[in-house]
Amino acid sequence: MKNWLAILSLFSIALILTFCSSTQQSASTESSGQQPQEEYSEYYTSAFPHKDISSQLKNAQQSVVRIVSTGFYDNYNFSDKAITLADIKTNNPGDIATSQTSAEESTSGTAIILGRNKQNSLLITCEHTVFFPDTMITYYKGPEIPEETYIESISIKKNQTNLVYTSSELQPFEVIATNPRSDLALLNVEFEQIGNLDLYPLTIEAGNSDFLQLGSFLYVLGFPKSYPMVTRGLASSSESWNDRFFVTDATFNPGISGGLILASDTNYETFEWVGMASSSTASREEVLVPHPQNDNYSRIIRPYSDSVFVQQKTRINYGITQAIPINQIKEFLNAQQSLLKRKGFKQLSTLQ
Repeated sequence: MKNWLAILSLFSIALILTFCSSTQQSASTESSGQQPQEEYSEYYTSAFPHKDISSQLKNAQQSVVRIVSTGFYDNYNFSDKAITLADIKTNNPGDIATSQTSAEESTSGTAIILGRNKQNSLLITCEHTVFFPDTMITYYKGPEIPEETYIESISIKKNQTNLVYTSSELQPFEVIATNPRSDLALLNVEFEQIGNLDLYPLTIEAGNSDFLQLGSFLYVLGFPKSYPMVTRGLASSSESWNDRFFVTDATFNPGISGGLILASDTNYETFEWVGMASSSTASREEVLVPHPQNDNYSRIIRPYSDSVFVQQKTRINYGITQAIPINQIKEFLNAQQSLLKRKGFKQLSTLQ
């Protein structure tokens, strides 16, 4: 019995000492007026958000706009397997073509507002959303036909229009710099009603894509299929990781190219700009389609009996999105500093 009393006494003394030590530590912290500091990792968190971040995303969305570019082409087809590029250069294509048509190709994307100079705004997007080649050529192929010798068709660009869509106006933009390798382009646009657009240069600081880790939680803001949307994904890394892109499982749809990608290394107290959505993997398929000019065909009323054409279609592999890392974007922007100064844009606040 005495042994039990002794053990109980020792246990009670230990509890008292622990309580006193904890109380003194708490009192010391309160007397100094300091709050316990939360430690943050330099890597972007892979944790799911534990707080309301809607206001931060809304602030970022005010720096994201929809863009559309359209290229207008004259198409020339040659049934004679004897037309070469030299013939095209020395003759009017329309004079030697078997048939001639006109066509237009459009691309839509997302752009991020980086700076402002009076009414002019500086935007960044993916180069492929604003690029249309001046000339496109297809050649006849066959076992006895020399490779890339005889032209089957040629498309020559006549014109190109570039437009920024906002809630209240539609404005043309100018492409002022491009880098096809990194898939980046800078745009200059003049908004007429800039005070009423609720559009502002991005205030979220550029981060460091070297600190993206496997599973880093990402938000992507853009205009997939022309809808203003926010989606989310996880960053992935592998042995093929390089400076040009990283991969995320965020859902990709046409129009989100150039979309703003955000991540947090402060448990969602703040966000940083870590990249831009660029492209998705896809496969090309050949499918049979009705005659393009057969307007009377209705597949509901009667079977189709006219000519059948082969058409190529692109099938997107959803859930595999390539993104341009912010370090690549910063290199591109720093290389354009002299151009930006000539255009009247000061040092970008997001890069400081």
